[in-house]
Amino acid sequence: MEHELALKLQDDRVNYLTQVEIPVTMADLYFPLEPRPLIVFVDGPVHLKTAQMVKDEELRSLLRKRGYRILELSYGSYTDKKRDELYREILNGLGK
Repeated sequence: MEHELALKLQDDRVNYLTQVEIPVTMADLYFPLEPRPLIVFVDGPVHLKTAQMVKDEELRSLLRKRGYRILELSYGSYTDKKRDELYREILNGLGK
């Protein structure tokens, strides 16, 4: 799903970085905006397990405290419709 979203961002000439190492994690998509960068996590089915959900929330809370804006996008399986929905959420997060 991350790859498909990245292709749509490229098509619309939206600047972003992928697989950016943040001091405590790896971002799926990273938008180096000022004054607060936006980190996007694209969460598939593995992130629905309780242990992973707890880990994700702890990590993302830490990132928020460090000044990052966090956008969490979830999907169960890939469809073009779901990709387009997640893409619109990214654009909304960017204020576009």
